[in-house]
Amino acid sequence: MRKLMLALMLLPLLGGSVFAASAEDQLLTRLNQVRASGVNCPGSGRRPAAGALSPAAAHAQAASQQARYMAGSGVISHTGPGGTTPRVRAASTGINTVSVTEIIYMGSGLDPEAAIAWWLQSPVHCFYMTDARYTTAGASIVRGPRGTAYVMVLTSTPR
Repeated sequence: MRKLMLALMLLPLLGGSVFAASAEDQLLTRLNQVRASGVNCPGSGRRPAAGALSPAAAHAQAASQQARYMAGSGVISHTGPGGTTPRVRAASTGINTVSVTEIIYMGSGLDPEAAIAWWLQSPVHCFYMTDARYTTAGASIVRGPRGTAYVMVLTSTPR
């Protein structure tokens, strides 16, 4: 018992954490905090509070496709390899919904808060990330030779 307690006490000093959340979890948690409080978006003004986004593995897989592409190529775009679109990537993971959107960011390090801050300053990204019709999301953060790509796929209620 003493060894376990000692190990738990030393873990943070060694760079670990007992309850470490993934960067993707941190990103989704922070986005849900923004949605819960409502924000002022450039170009569209005050956005009311919106419900929390439920995490989904299929959404994270769709986000991962674009994040891998962006991190490897350095291209910051919603168009992926072979001309794929967010809707095509979402469908490829089994998502069947009326509305699909993707928010993207490219940075130089692992900093989910930087992505949130940038999205909040972008009229289009801020509007969509706070849109109440979206109920489900998945995130992917991929570090590559050309930067760190942050991609979130948000969808409305399934068909």
